[in-house]
Amino acid sequence: MRRNSARGQALTEFALVVPALLVFVLLMIDLGRAYYQDIDAAGASRAGARMAILSDTSDIGSAVRDEPNSGIPNTDADWGSEGPSGSYGTCVISTATCGDPSGCVPSSFGGGQLACFAVRPCLLSSGGDLGTCSSFGSWGTRPEPGGGHAVQVVVVIKFPPVTPALPALLGPSGVLYLKQSSIAEELYF
Repeated sequence: MRRNSARGQALTEFALVVPALLVFVLLMIDLGRAYYQDIDAAGASRAGARMAILSDTSDIGSAVRDEPNSGIPNTDADWGSEGPSGSYGTCVISTATCGDPSGCVPSSFGGGQLACFAVRPCLLSSGGDLGTCSSFGSWGTRPEPGGGHAVQVVVVIKFPPVTPALPALLGPSGVLYLKQSSIAEELYF
């Protein structure tokens, strides 16, 4: 009799512990995916900043979307209006809007859009080509020769988790927005 009750106790403990362990493992998988996507966003923002400082006519948008390590395809469906043929996606002239003019806030994501980038110039604290950014220009504006001496590129990736545990922790939206930013000094002055 004692043996049967021990088996029943072990089965009950197993039934109680396994769902918690399964949710924990799935949560770790989601967090690993989020970490990987965050690294993608950092690489894309650095690629955009690097392209912005090379010349005043280089395409920042193409550099952000074509980052070789990014898991986000270079399509209008994934990038929205910042896509390759979107209204804010081609950034080769200083008078055109470059990137999202609202700064890639979560409310600017439309439908199935997974990623967004935004660009803005900043003025360096020394007033010349050295220092840190002391004031920023408006989003969607790339630096012009004689204007701000640095550029900030922000990349935001919309991360929809697959584990039911993570959306419960994230609140009513159930979506995590991963944001990475890079600032670089311009070289073409």
